[in-house]
Amino acid sequence: MAILPVNIARVSNQLRTSVGLSAIQTQQAALLKVQNELATGRKLNTPSDNPGDAAMAAQIRKTLEQRMSFSDNLDASNNQLSAVDTSLGNITDLLQQSQTLASANVGDDVTQDARNAAADQLDSIYSQMMDVGNTSFEGSYLFAGDKLDKAPFETFAGGTRFVGSETTLSNQVDESTDASFQVDGANVFGALSTKIEGKTTLGPTVTASTRLSDLDGATNGGIHKGSISIGNGTTLAKIDLNSADTLGDVATAINNAGLGSVTASVTSGGLQITGGGGESLTVNDIAGGTAAADLGISTPTTPGAGVAINALPTNAKVTLLTPLADLNGGAGIDTSGLKITNGGKTATVDLSTATTVQDLVNAVNGSGTGVRMDINADGNGLRLLNTTQGADLNVSENGGTTAADLGLRSFDGNTALADMNKGDGVRTVTGADFTITDSNGVNTDIDLTDTTKTAQDVIDTINASGASVTASFATNGNGIVLTDTAGGGGTLKVTSKNSSQAAADLGIDSPAVSGVITGKDVNPVVAQGVFANIDSLRTALRSGDKQAITKAAEGLQGDYDRVVRSRGEVGARVKAAQSRSDRMDEQNVATKALLSKLEDTDFTEAASQYSLLQTSLQAAMQTTGQMMKLSLMDYLS
Repeated sequence: MAILPVNIARVSNQLRTSVGLSAIQTQQAALLKVQNELATGRKLNTPSDNPGDAAMAAQIRKTLEQRMSFSDNLDASNNQLSAVDTSLGNITDLLQQSQTLASANVGDDVTQDARNAAADQLDSIYSQMMDVGNTSFEGSYLFAGDKLDKAPFETFAGGTRFVGSETTLSNQVDESTDASFQVDGANVFGALSTKIEGKTTLGPTVTASTRLSDLDGATNGGIHKGSISIGNGTTLAKIDLNSADTLGDVATAINNAGLGSVTASVTSGGLQITGGGGESLTVNDIAGGTAAADLGISTPTTPGAGVAINALPTNAKVTLLTPLADLNGGAGIDTSGLKITNGGKTATVDLSTATTVQDLVNAVNGSGTGVRMDINADGNGLRLLNTTQGADLNVSENGGTTAADLGLRSFDGNTALADMNKGDGVRTVTGADFTITDSNGVNTDIDLTDTTKTAQDVIDTINASGASVTASFATNGNGIVLTDTAGGGGTLKVTSKNSSQAAADLGIDSPAVSGVITGKDVNPVVAQGVFANIDSLRTALRSGDKQAITKAAEGLQGDYDRVVRSRGEVGARVKAAQSRSDRMDEQNVATKALLSKLEDTDFTEAASQYSLLQTSLQAAMQTTGQMMKLSLMDYLS
């Protein structure tokens, strides 16, 4: 009887082969991964290498790229501001040179030749200042604002005009902060210092089409939309005004509430709410809102049965869309037009076809005088900005009252005598200042006393003197006008008395034409700013006017102080930007280290793992080789 061995745990050849090959392949794959890490220096080459780390690395890389962009912006801002700082330093040097020339040439012992030589030096300083004002850095003009592709200063009407922008550009320097990398060139050079602020509040009348956003509100804080409640004594209605755009929309919303006989309308004074004879009206805000108070209709306590609620003034703002007829509370303005003289440029602004504030602004800004009109910061009037330094500005009438209606006439009855003649005032004496001789040869002495403070006071003094003349303001142009009423055959004239300069300073020493003396405009709006003051100084030097030299030097000191302040602000911004840049660099280093930990190979760990895997692969191959050595018994069943 044959004895055969019993195979207790028989394993098939296929299974042994599969297990051996699988072990070898696993080790080879792991070894290949480590080899790839060592060769590329990265342990995260594809997302499948480690999906979790890959997702984290992608987010970190996005954050790092954003921060690098912020760093680039900070570097660019620092470079730009450093260039601005250098230019501001050049401006202060030039201003100091100008002041030194003024100080050295104001004394009585200075010859006119020396002053002329100093004026020649100012010609060079003026030219250098223009070059600094038009300095460009990396293709952008430093002082041009957001119009950085065009030189901000140009020669115009015998002066220097600013054609840049007051709007400065900013860069994003972190997730929530924008930082300007420019300075306002108009402010640095005082380019828009010469201006006429409208003396008239032009608040327009309100209509149903008046937008809520164009109202300052009864509490001067604007209109905040919300819900209000209106009661008629028996019933309350909640009215949602959040979708209202105009006063008419508010009135419609109230009328649509269907509250008894309550109705709302828009009058020239604002909203008006009325009810039936027996209805007692109340209006309240809801849930802490302020819409009713802002609209001027908040009435917690009824004014009585049948009594209407009239809104408080809501102070409509002047906008470009405001009709001219609505200005001055609905009184409108005269549209005869106005005359603008700016240095060597004079234009008559025709308003015969103008219907809105935009039309008026366009007409003035398109007059070619280098003057710019806009709405003032309070939104209740207009102003004129003289963009040209070195040119005096005059605004007068064109036969009507347009300039006065707008509050922009540069010389009117309210003009103080002390402000006339560029601040030199009107020089009077004790006793009579001038004599008016009418056409009959009758003389009347005019004494301007200490109580004569304004141009209107002068006119009133002349008209009350008994002279056969009528004093008034010019309806065409600017100046005091004297009209002869004696009807004689002689000539109306004004002559100085007691060596007084008052008549000349008032501009009424001109010869009469057809019985009328038309006075000169003696109250120009004097040009200010860096270029204007340098120009004033060189003019004063060439004329030998010591008082004008001193005044120009004072103006230059003001310019110097302003530029120094600007330079200090720029320096602070550079320091802040550098500090922010340093902090961001530190953050970027830490972020890069974290990203490197996720993505880059740890060569010490990888080399150790590589050696271990080599050993494991060798063992797997040896083990598999031993397993694959077959004997005769493997083929016996």
